[in-house]
Amino acid sequence: MGLSVDASNACIPPSSSLTDQTPPLPKTVERGVPLSLHGNPGRLNSSSPLLLYPSKHSVVILNIETGKSFVYRGHTANVTVAKFSPSGAYVASADVRGKLRVWSYDNEEHLCKLDIIALSGPIRDIAWDFESKRIALVGEGSQSDPNSVCTRVIQWDTGVKLGDIGQHSRNKASSCAVKPNRPMRIVTGGSEDFKCCFNKGPPFKKLSPAENKNIPKENAHQRGSIHCVRYNHDGTMVASVGTDKSIAFYDGRTLELLTKMDNVHSASIYSCAFNHDGTQLLTCSADGTANMIQINRSSESSFEITKTWNIAEFQSCGNDTGKKVPLGGMVMGCAFVHCGDATIPVAVTYNGCICILSKDDNTIESTKTGHQAPISALAINHSLNTMYTCDSDGVIVQWDTSSSKISALTNIQHYASVEEGFDTTIMNKVHPGAITGLVCTESSLLSIGWDDNVRITSKNTAQDKIKLAAQPNAIANGTNLSAIMTVNGIQLMKNNQLVSDLIALPYDASSICLSANDSALYIGGRDHIIHIYEVINDNDAYKLEEIHQLAGTHLLPIYSLAISNDGTKLASADIRDICVWNLDEGSSYSLIIGRSRWCFHQQRINALAWSNDDSVLASGSNDDSIYFWSLKKKTTRVHYPHSHRGGVTAMEFLKNVNGMVLVSVGNDACVNLWDVTDDVLKKFG
Repeated sequence: MGLSVDASNACIPPSSSLTDQTPPLPKTVERGVPLSLHGNPGRLNSSSPLLLYPSKHSVVILNIETGKSFVYRGHTANVTVAKFSPSGAYVASADVRGKLRVWSYDNEEHLCKLDIIALSGPIRDIAWDFESKRIALVGEGSQSDPNSVCTRVIQWDTGVKLGDIGQHSRNKASSCAVKPNRPMRIVTGGSEDFKCCFNKGPPFKKLSPAENKNIPKENAHQRGSIHCVRYNHDGTMVASVGTDKSIAFYDGRTLELLTKMDNVHSASIYSCAFNHDGTQLLTCSADGTANMIQINRSSESSFEITKTWNIAEFQSCGNDTGKKVPLGGMVMGCAFVHCGDATIPVAVTYNGCICILSKDDNTIESTKTGHQAPISALAINHSLNTMYTCDSDGVIVQWDTSSSKISALTNIQHYASVEEGFDTTIMNKVHPGAITGLVCTESSLLSIGWDDNVRITSKNTAQDKIKLAAQPNAIANGTNLSAIMTVNGIQLMKNNQLVSDLIALPYDASSICLSANDSALYIGGRDHIIHIYEVINDNDAYKLEEIHQLAGTHLLPIYSLAISNDGTKLASADIRDICVWNLDEGSSYSLIIGRSRWCFHQQRINALAWSNDDSVLASGSNDDSIYFWSLKKKTTRVHYPHSHRGGVTAMEFLKNVNGMVLVSVGNDACVNLWDVTDDVLKKFG
């Protein structure tokens, strides 16, 4: 059964204790397809510099000055495009399954007004009319169904068709734009026929070139695809860009070709955007650059490139990336972000980095980083107020936790060895595949991944790697020792060196944790048993000796373990139950919380975290929920539903802050900060 979406889970509830959220970075649905960015938030939001973009199943609205964001999660497939209505009250978003959703932005519950399957294939672009009443959309239709279309124009609240606009070859269209005043016009660009179709209405119909006249000019581009078409602010001009590296400018009313600029970039041009008064056009390309075109229409129209930002070179930090443009440095989308009478040029590269471009020169004012893929783990160095997060793409991001707002500082760069050198793709991958665990040691950061290596990071660079005997799934650390759980057993590390051979286990391990004094190792198994080992140091050759088993309580595989800060309690969790054990000497590992008491999660519990005073235990699960439990009031709980779409993967309480503050990460690539002080005080006293 597919995931259902309604107002309750399309966003985090407004009544929640969420204090800060870092959203996922922009992500294209497939390579070679432009990234949709929208920087005009409409009349209601005109005083805020809001950037709207898609990222996998989410729609993100980001204030590029303050960093505050809103993440809409109402789609069940990868989102391709999202646009504000001119009023600013609604957002239209679409995905790869042809679904169009129109939802309110000015309402705190963000209720959905329209939810329809608009096309049989992916929707590539959306455009509102200036009255916020009609929506034009283009994408891919079925090539086998003769009734399928690739372009439509509909009523915004009912989905009723408002005419038959021109179709494109192979039933594929890539971009559309609506004239922002009357007489109304719609321009669409083809993915396969490199043509621009011109439509008038309502009701809308295609305008064909008149006899003996080449107006409207449909074939200004010579080959490839039309990636983007855009109107200026007053509807007097249309610009189109595509794979032929050229820009065509047309009259906004007749589509008469005004001029064409060839070889503006050295590779395909993916996107373009006019500023607020139509005097500048911003373009971006696969050549790793963005250009500013100055437009002067006072007497004789002139079009001149006045600025070029080499974004790929900026992201390479002076390192040699070879002759080819690095994959991560290709500029996939651009926009002018409107804020009052000012516009801020923004560009986004394939690796998701959001670049704020300087309006005065060719420099980049600032960048915003984060994750594009599901976040798999986090580690915090509390003494340095630094946090690290990793994802399934192999990326590690460093964060500052010194204030009430978590801010991403930088990506960990990959210098694995002198032989490997710098990551010339600029995809910021520390591991070539998924990273499954992180821990902070006294002097470095250890990361494990599906490349069967431990990477050692120091001073923001991954400089060394150690080959493991098998694929690692989890890592835990005490004070000086780290334990790595692999598919074939356990390996121990100390001082960034392996200090044991692979220690085979007679069962499948599913979770692991290590005591603070490095003396006891706890392993949760798929056999429903917690195995307790003594760590023995035999002349710096470490080995494990099993001393106890906690059996008969869990009825399912144990997926998470956590020792309290004072070392007196062990929490364990499976798919449903959370149990707490007494680790005090002489307690014989007695149960404090048994089965069927803390049992409200509905899917696998991935994370457990003790508060700084050990009075509260937090649990996060694949059911998107975070629960808080107290040993003082064992029958009471605090529930945060819909915390992370797709599940919570890791959590930890911050230490150097006032109150009780939890940071959580999940499969939605978001980093959330929760101030749970008031909720805990109200429920648990």
